[in-house]
Amino acid sequence: MDRVAATLEPLLRPRRIARMKSVLGTRSDHVAFVFEQMVDPHNLSAALRSLDAFSFQDAYLVDPRARLGFSRRITQGTERWLTLHEPDSLETCIDDLRSRGYRVLASHLQQGGAVSITDLDFRQRVALVFGNEHEGVSDKALALADGCFRIDMLGFVESLNLSVAVALCAHHARRELNRLSLESADPGCYLMTESRRQEIYESWLKRSVRRSEEILAESAERGPS
Repeated sequence: MDRVAATLEPLLRPRRIARMKSVLGTRSDHVAFVFEQMVDPHNLSAALRSLDAFSFQDAYLVDPRARLGFSRRITQGTERWLTLHEPDSLETCIDDLRSRGYRVLASHLQQGGAVSITDLDFRQRVALVFGNEHEGVSDKALALADGCFRIDMLGFVESLNLSVAVALCAHHARRELNRLSLESADPGCYLMTESRRQEIYESWLKRSVRRSEEILAESAERGPS
């Protein structure tokens, strides 16, 4: 057992540890979610709650219009269990995603060639970019993205609330990954790697134990018992 787990697990209830490991076993970084120039912390909080609900790990917060906090009443603390990236720029964000094998797709209603979310091929890693509630994705995001996707609607309304759109996309992506997993010779191929799971588990342990860094430092000073 690694040092972090060996030191911190005894300080938590077995039920808590079992719950973390159970959730971790479902977590996926195969689909990433990018939020560009967000302005409404309540909408963003609801979107993050949906990512946790459908067990996606990574959210990228790019160039928020203001220093956004989260509404704990809405997130129910789920932001603590996600990996929130804050890249320096949209270009840095997209370069990083591409370097890790993601196809970057921007949400857009009118863009020619936008593919319905239901027609996307999720066998390749996908990063979905959402713009803010008033302006949508920026022209820069459209220019840098590998393509665009849309959510088909049948009524008079032409757009959805950001958090609703994210929830629909996350739900569909999870269903697709489940379907592809059943068809695959390697059902775990759309989940996180063992090294990434270990990294996330250690971060969750640290967040679950008060003064975790001090406890780990003291344990390192004492050395092997």
